[in-house]
Amino acid sequence: MLGFIGIAEPAGDEIEVSFARPPLSERSGVPMLLAFGDDDTGPLMGLFFDAPAAPDHLDDPPELTPAHGHAADNFRICMVGELWVGAERYHRGEFRIQESGRPYGADGDAPHRDGNWRLIMFADRRGHRVRPVNPELRAQIDARREETLAHMAPYVRELLDDDDKGVVGMGTNLGPRSRIGHIDGSFADAESWDDIGRGAKVAAALLGVPDRGPLVMLVRTRPGEVAAPAGVYDSDTFRCVIAGTAQIGERELHMGDAMVKAAGRLWPAVVAGADGLDECFVVGDRRGAVPDTADLEWAVEMRALVDKLRDDIAVSVAASR
Repeated sequence: MLGFIGIAEPAGDEIEVSFARPPLSERSGVPMLLAFGDDDTGPLMGLFFDAPAAPDHLDDPPELTPAHGHAADNFRICMVGELWVGAERYHRGEFRIQESGRPYGADGDAPHRDGNWRLIMFADRRGHRVRPVNPELRAQIDARREETLAHMAPYVRELLDDDDKGVVGMGTNLGPRSRIGHIDGSFADAESWDDIGRGAKVAAALLGVPDRGPLVMLVRTRPGEVAAPAGVYDSDTFRCVIAGTAQIGERELHMGDAMVKAAGRLWPAVVAGADGLDECFVVGDRRGAVPDTADLEWAVEMRALVDKLRDDIAVSVAASR
C-alpha cells in the first residue's frame, strides 16, 4: 500500500491528490512526501505548496535553505511561482536534474501572488536529507539522525552516513551536465526533445541506484494524442499534470493533479486534452519501466529510451575517471 509520510490519508494502491485541493492546499510550507519504488532505495517525492503571498509581502526576500547538497540524485520542477536554486531561477514548466553529492547553493521560493507549486524528488530516499556546506549546520542535522528515522518510519529505514556522497547514477537524453553536475530544462524546449509514441516529446533521466532507481519522464503530448497507452507497470508509478489536461479513463486531470498507482495496477490510456498535455511521469523502479501493454510499439520505444539513458550513465562514469 502507498501512502504519504506522516499523513493517514490519502493511502491505498491508487491515490489521487491535487495542489488545488485539501489536504495539500491546506499545508502551506509543509510538503507531502511519498516514498515509492524499491522499499529501501526507491525515490522520495515531495509535493511542495506555498499559499499566495499577501500584496504587502510580495517584495519580501525569499526564505532560503542555506547552501547545501544531497546524497542522492534529485529532480525538481516548478509549476507555479518562482523557485530559486543557487544562482538559477525556475518558473512554470522549468526543471533541474542534479547529480548526487554536489552542493549547489541556497534554495527556496520567492513570495508570489499565485503561491508556489513544485515537485522535488530525491532518487534514493536514504540520501534525501539536506547536507549543509556549513560544518556546524551539517553537524546539527546529522545529530538528529534518529529523530529523522522515527519521523519517516516505516518508509525510510536507513540514512546514508554523513560522509557518503550517495550513488551517482544520473543518465539523461538532455546533453552534458554543468560543472556542478546539473542539467536545466524547460517544456518551452520540448520540440528539441526525443520523439515517443505518435504525438509526444520526452525529456528523461535515470537517477539513483543503477539497477533499481527511478525513471523520470517529462512528456509533452499534442492535443487529442495518446500520451501513454493502457498498460500495467511492474513498479509503483507517479503522474502529475504540469500544464493542459489529461483524460485517464473517466477521470480528467488538470494542472497540479497527481495520480499514484502501486505496481500491478492498470493505467488506462492517457489522452491529451484540447490544449495538449505537459506531464511528469515517474516509474519508481526502472526494472518495471516497460509496461505490459497491447501497444507493442510503445513498449519497444520505452525499452530503447531506457537503454539510451543507461548508455549516458556509462559515458558520464567513464568521463569522470
